[in-house]
Amino acid sequence: MFSTLNLSALDVTALVCLTGLAAVVIYRKRSLSPPGPHGWPIIGNALNLPSSKYWLTYDRWAKKYGDVIQFTSFGERTVILSSAKAVHDLFELRGNIYSDRPPAPMAGELVGWNKGLGYARSLPDTLSTPSSETPYPVRSNARFRILRRMFQDTVGPQACRTDDLKALQERARDSLLQRLLRAGQAEPKGGDLNEEIWQAAGSFMLLVTYGYEVPLDSHSDPLVHIVERAMEGFSRASEPGAFWVDYLPLLRYVPAWIPGAKFQREAVVLNAERERLYVEPYQWTKHRMQSGTMIPSMVSGLISSKQETGLHESDEELIMAVAASLFSGGADTTHGTLNSLLLAMSLYPAIQTRAQTELDALLSTEARLPTLDDRPHLPYIDGLMKELWRWNPSVPLGLAHRVAEDNVYRGMEIKEGTTIYANIWSILHDEETYLDPFVFNPSRYLNAEGNLRKLDKLEDPSFVAFGLGRRICPGMHLADATMFLYIASILSAFRIEKALDCKGEPMDPVVDYDGFISKPKSFKCRLVPRKGFAGVQ
Repeated sequence: MFSTLNLSALDVTALVCLTGLAAVVIYRKRSLSPPGPHGWPIIGNALNLPSSKYWLTYDRWAKKYGDVIQFTSFGERTVILSSAKAVHDLFELRGNIYSDRPPAPMAGELVGWNKGLGYARSLPDTLSTPSSETPYPVRSNARFRILRRMFQDTVGPQACRTDDLKALQERARDSLLQRLLRAGQAEPKGGDLNEEIWQAAGSFMLLVTYGYEVPLDSHSDPLVHIVERAMEGFSRASEPGAFWVDYLPLLRYVPAWIPGAKFQREAVVLNAERERLYVEPYQWTKHRMQSGTMIPSMVSGLISSKQETGLHESDEELIMAVAASLFSGGADTTHGTLNSLLLAMSLYPAIQTRAQTELDALLSTEARLPTLDDRPHLPYIDGLMKELWRWNPSVPLGLAHRVAEDNVYRGMEIKEGTTIYANIWSILHDEETYLDPFVFNPSRYLNAEGNLRKLDKLEDPSFVAFGLGRRICPGMHLADATMFLYIASILSAFRIEKALDCKGEPMDPVVDYDGFISKPKSFKCRLVPRKGFAGVQ
């Protein structure tokens, strides 16, 4: 009996030791991972993930756990970066392993947006040998590189300085002002200008991308309708947490007729709408080129360059993809930023007055609208544009990145296959970088003399507003120039005021943003034409 009892004691001792060792291993493994909210077995944090305004939830978690946090959902790891430093360190300095995209079962695979640049994967079709200069192997994808090169050739920094493109921008600007003038005259007490802004944003992108000019009096243009439906589908399919298939990728093989597979039926509709965006505007441009009635555009230029050596079906597919990528990246964000301008100016009249004083000092003696050549003389307008990007960024969370291989950052292990986001909203509302971050203040970018000061890279809102690292928006130069021209021109032409109620009293608009591509919810404002400016009256 003694030996039996002694053996049992040894067994118990061994069990305790093994349990303790296992606990140490598990704790050590967990401690190596980025911190984050505790989840449940198997499902992880699936039940406490936000369904809307997710950037605000992630911002609260960052304040509790730090600027690099991790959570899981059914075994899928997600990391959120909430500081400019972390984003710079990983997406830029280690961009060769942080620039891939996750599979994106809904938006990328089922709806088909992985054909374009935004969701294009960077899986290793070539793999460089590590060296002291590049300690990580460089991964690239031939399609991704081709699409980016096509962007660079057509809307890169050099292309954006051409007189032809400037003329298209001013042509679209004049159309925008006329639309706003008519809308303001139709509702003198103020109204919701969302539809007019969308028509203008869509019209500009159709003009630059396809050479398609929307008639000024059109409110139901067929191509604008195609674009609008496709963009709504893009935003819907890209919404983090909107579809279980993004957390359980095997669900993409579930037949559409099975109960609960509504996402499959929705994907069929969204895919068809995306395909119409790819094909119909392209075919319109191609037909106009054949008839000799085209307006020069991105698509016509790409087709012409390929026709010299023969336009193949594969060339056409790439041109359709890059054109749709430019449109999807530009129309909705332009729409959101211009709506933010109207909202901010109705809320901050003193800022609007200062901006218009700067414009008047430069332009009033000539009675003209501003041009891009005036930009060096309009620093406050430049600061106002930067503040619009910071105040409520168009894409508050950005598109997902995927970690290509195991990596250690600040002692935290980030595993291969982890989905990783930059919380752009959180970065642009960091109190350590921006004093009073919830106040709209263009002066934060100016020096004592009123000129744009030299900003640290991590302080400039454009650092994250246009995407990051190798995934930076290739159309950023076009967007930057066009938005400056639009903002300066709208403020030259109109005084933006709060809408009036039935008693003639001003009504305070509600500041409320939501959506994957974030834009203000419905609000009303009043446009009062300013006297003495050409092109408005």
